[in-house]
Amino acid sequence: MARSPYERKAEHELEFEGYFVDWKARPFRVPRGYKVDFFGLFDLVAHKPGEFLRWISIKGHAGIPSKHRREVEAFSLPDSNQKEIWQWRKRLGWKKEVIK
Repeated sequence: MARSPYERKAEHELEFEGYFVDWKARPFRVPRGYKVDFFGLFDLVAHKPGEFLRWISIKGHAGIPSKHRREVEAFSLPDSNQKEIWQWRKRLGWKKEVIK
């Protein structure tokens, strides 16, 4: 399964800002039970020394399902981590949202 163009676009933007970015490899044939995202929620993990570890969920122009937003909000991380949802909007670019 190939990565979405939105994930690649976000990765390039983060690397340009100086972050080290990691994403989960996706096998050609996904075995049953294999999660293609980190914890089944996040597409990218970004790290920059001296800053929060950023867990980023990427969504395309179709929008953010309310179920996904609730799952990200309910997922707990240590204080030194930050949850984010990025949505790509046609002609407007990224809408970046930090989830508490």
